[in-house]
Amino acid sequence: MNPEADPITAAQARADRVLERIAALAGTAFAAGDDTRALAGLPLGREALAARLGVDTEPPAWWDAKQAGLALAGADLTDAHLEDVDLSGANLSGATLAGVLGRSADFTGATVEEANFANADLSGARFTGIAGGEANFDDAMLEDARFDGAAMRFAKLRRALLDGANFEGADLWGADFTGADADYTHFRSARLDEVKLVGVNLTYADFEGASLKKTQLTGSRLRGANLTGVKLDGANLSEADLSETSLVRLNLSTCDLRHARFAGAWLNGTRMRVDQLGGAVGEEVARDYPAAQASYLALEQNFKSIGSQDAASWAYKRGRRMGRLHAGAQARAAWDARSGPDLLRHGYQWVADRFVEWLCDYGESLSRIARAFVILIGVFAALYGLTGGLIPEGSDGRPTYNPLDLVSYSALNMMTANPPEIGVKPVGRVTNLLVGIEGAAGIILMGLFGFVLGNRLRR
Repeated sequence: MNPEADPITAAQARADRVLERIAALAGTAFAAGDDTRALAGLPLGREALAARLGVDTEPPAWWDAKQAGLALAGADLTDAHLEDVDLSGANLSGATLAGVLGRSADFTGATVEEANFANADLSGARFTGIAGGEANFDDAMLEDARFDGAAMRFAKLRRALLDGANFEGADLWGADFTGADADYTHFRSARLDEVKLVGVNLTYADFEGASLKKTQLTGSRLRGANLTGVKLDGANLSEADLSETSLVRLNLSTCDLRHARFAGAWLNGTRMRVDQLGGAVGEEVARDYPAAQASYLALEQNFKSIGSQDAASWAYKRGRRMGRLHAGAQARAAWDARSGPDLLRHGYQWVADRFVEWLCDYGESLSRIARAFVILIGVFAALYGLTGGLIPEGSDGRPTYNPLDLVSYSALNMMTANPPEIGVKPVGRVTNLLVGIEGAAGIILMGLFGFVLGNRLRR
């Protein structure tokens, strides 16, 4: 029977030739230029090779007795075809596998320390339980690859494509994922301390129970990520996108949150402070005012949940200010589009919000209300002088221009329900109209002052 007609026999024959080649090279394995296409699909794993060993004979050169697997340490397998190959348990320490085509390859339990997988296509490959310290996976395609339980300290996965990859329980201390694409990636219970995840797409990634102490997450996109039970002590989340992310009951008090984004995030019982935010959320810096308003709303609710009322007040005022800035942007757009109705609507909203901000800082400032009192007292005192409508009692009908008379009457008129009786009386329709307007303004300001004071006392 023709051996090539039987797929199993043919694979065994190819495996024999490959092992003879490895043995002939005295353990240095393949050199550049060898026909590495013969490796595709071969059963070269620990169990398959162990079955080839004799009981009493000296182990062959292709067998790494210490590793108990195929001896490929230092091998040059650049651009090799490794699709579906079984290299479980192999010793690939220091090997060069740059550019290999290794889809669905099995490296389970292999040693790949300092191995170079740069630019390799390893989609769906299995690296479960590997020893991969300082391994290089830069620019590699690793979609749906499995690294669960792997030991990969200081590994390099810069710009790697990791969509759907599984690093559950892996030790990735000090690894570098800068610029990688890792949405829907699993990092459950993984050790990611001091890892570089700068500028990484981690949309909907699952970090439940993981440790990210002192991890660099600057500019990373964590939208919708699961951070339940994560340890983030000293992590750098500056400019990170945490939109729609669950951050419930996390301790972020030691994190760098400068210009992070929180629009739609679920924040409750999360320990953090205002000074960590760098003065503004990321959406405000980007002038995305509606998203910034949503971000400050999430922060306000969280600060209330942890009893930080001053911080909640800050977030509330910033959120209201974002509404005003958005109205101003819409008014300018309406002006450019020559849309009169839109200009009136958005312009009115901007003016109203700006006035409320000036008057009482959106109901949060007693000092601004007191300032409004002082200004209005001075304005109406000046108007009474201009109209000449305050006449001293018992005089010959000539108006008083004494500043003390004008200011005293104006101040008391602001603070009492009826016109004050201090030896001067208003004469003329204009003056009496001013008296009524000032009295109404005083009642409104007194009510507003009491409302804001009550809120402050309740806090």
